[in-house]
Amino acid sequence: MKFAYSITRPACLAVTLISFNAIAGAACNKTPVAPQAIQAFGRDMIVNGVPTSLVGVQLAGTVDDVSKAFNAFWTREDVPAKRQPSASGVLLSALDGPCLYVLNLPPQVDGPRTRGILSVVRLGEPRPEHRIPDTVIPLPEQGKVLTDVESRDGGQTGRTWLLDVPGSARWNARRYRDLLMLRGWMDVGHQPDYASVGAHGTAFAMQREGDSLDVSFSDRDGRCVAVVNATRNR
Repeated sequence: MKFAYSITRPACLAVTLISFNAIAGAACNKTPVAPQAIQAFGRDMIVNGVPTSLVGVQLAGTVDDVSKAFNAFWTREDVPAKRQPSASGVLLSALDGPCLYVLNLPPQVDGPRTRGILSVVRLGEPRPEHRIPDTVIPLPEQGKVLTDVESRDGGQTGRTWLLDVPGSARWNARRYRDLLMLRGWMDVGHQPDYASVGAHGTAFAMQREGDSLDVSFSDRDGRCVAVVNATRNR
């Protein structure tokens, strides 16, 4: 039986069925709970400067069964494991040398199968080089980077920044678009202002050679949040 669920991800992340060991990488390739099925959301990612792999997994048994199997595996490996209830479900984690394994089990009805999201983070490595360097994409002035995620899939690379920016969404969007145009970016699209529960803002798209930008600024609870998504096809 196939399973499906969605997560927020950069536009270039591919969803491909492949073996878990190929996803985790040579240095961090242990399988704490054998999956029945795998969906790879990001085989080769850099999350806030750290190499990371992200997969969706379908596991046999209930959430409690999976938690016990996760803990039993790391007990045999003589590695401490943690279980932490959270707003997003149950969070299981273990630090095995430089390899951090985190299995997030979202809230779900107990049954013969449990779905989860497994991330494998490789710590202590030299800071990896981005395919989309910081120098290529000027970020909004005075913006504070909250998250920075780059994902690679063959010849396509995507990098997404989430920023906290002082000022209003409309003012920041106009100022950032002007900055990009001064740097040689072409305006290829401007969406009408949008509104949703607790937020409203504006979005636009820019392009320069083989790089594309999708940008949005939103006013949320008295603060402005910017999302800058860059895509490179080369």
